[in-house]
Amino acid sequence: MKVRKKIFKILKVLFSAVILILIVGVAWNGICSRMEHKKLDNVYGKQMEVDGNLMTVEVLNQSTQGEPIVLLPGWGSASPVLEFKPLAEQLSKEYTVITIEPFGYGLSDGTDRVRSIENITEELRECVRQLGYEEYYLMGHSISGLYSLYWANAYPEEVQGVIGIDPSVPHMTDKENEPFPISTISINKLTAYAGKAMNVTGLARLLSAGRPENAVYADFSYPYSEEELETFRLLSIDCAYNKTVMNEMDCLKENLAALADYKFPEGIPVLEFISKKNCDMMPAWEKLHEDTLKEDDEMLILDGSHYLHFEQRDEIVSETFRWLRE
Repeated sequence: MKVRKKIFKILKVLFSAVILILIVGVAWNGICSRMEHKKLDNVYGKQMEVDGNLMTVEVLNQSTQGEPIVLLPGWGSASPVLEFKPLAEQLSKEYTVITIEPFGYGLSDGTDRVRSIENITEELRECVRQLGYEEYYLMGHSISGLYSLYWANAYPEEVQGVIGIDPSVPHMTDKENEPFPISTISINKLTAYAGKAMNVTGLARLLSAGRPENAVYADFSYPYSEEELETFRLLSIDCAYNKTVMNEMDCLKENLAALADYKFPEGIPVLEFISKKNCDMMPAWEKLHEDTLKEDDEMLILDGSHYLHFEQRDEIVSETFRWLRE
């Protein structure tokens, strides 16, 4: 009995210590977050008022004639402008490139507006039109592939072509197409909640102090400045997976259902870069993309993960230039 009491007492002390550490961590993180907030004011891009909120956008090589390329991020990107900067700079050697941070992303405001595919597309389109462009190419990564598909069908007179970077597609979460015992939506939510727990308790802040690569997912072959990496780090630990972004994932099932029978319309060319790793992991991945394409559209399977714009940036740029010139 005495041994049991000692063990119970030790466990009680350890549990109390863990709770105390968590409370201190949460308080410390909250104070740091409030102090750092001003560091993020207008550090990049410009802000456009859309539906009463501010949306951040970065435009490169605005003097170029012709239709721009509109870059759209994957779900949960902490800073689309900084994440896509290496790709955007290479593309901007020949084209105007517009990188948009949707509501809830990067430096853009959040919104209480439901994250339906119609609302998100309407907001992104309004941002492009406020910049003065009525015709453009869409280049979307991951979940933005869904918005590109809807956008091209809703406004075919504006969309001149679509480029996908391992884009999401209709039916990808159908039970027979899921590669794991639990759904992709559940996996994304669990990943987000784990990341939020790391952020709120201050653990991500502590582990990334002086080492932004521990908090930032980026193409580190690109020479980011210290200021850019610090901005990226702060956005990753203070703003990622906010309620706007989480609402977008909550709406994914309905958004996929709305696109169930969608294909890219005639007259709009499509070029898609698909991850070989995803094709190997998910047998239906290639076929699901083929089902959205027309006969003369192109699909290139590249070695690499879902983040092909990190691993195959040069190939994406060269093939995009070749395709746009044809």
